[in-house]
Amino acid sequence: MQPAVEITKRGDRNFNSYVGIGDGTRRYEREGLPSVAECLQDAAAALGAEFSYATITYDNVMIGSYPVAVMGHRAVEVADELLVKRSNRRIQYA
Repeated sequence: MQPAVEITKRGDRNFNSYVGIGDGTRRYEREGLPSVAECLQDAAAALGAEFSYATITYDNVMIGSYPVAVMGHRAVEVADELLVKRSNRRIQYA
């Protein structure tokens, strides 16, 4: 069972992060985080070492599966990649 991380932009520097474990319900959430990178670090900390990978959705766009350790330790790079992938997917379906 792979956990799911959902990140939603609420304002210029205001993001919400939710973590669910397979059944669609949210098991952990944080609101008002200042960046996507902080959302990733927070979600990785919540998941801990129990999970190897998590699926990430950003602003209702399913981005892909990422190693939890990478989400925590390379959050800025993963956040940049998420933004690029989200932009590319929106262009494809426009």
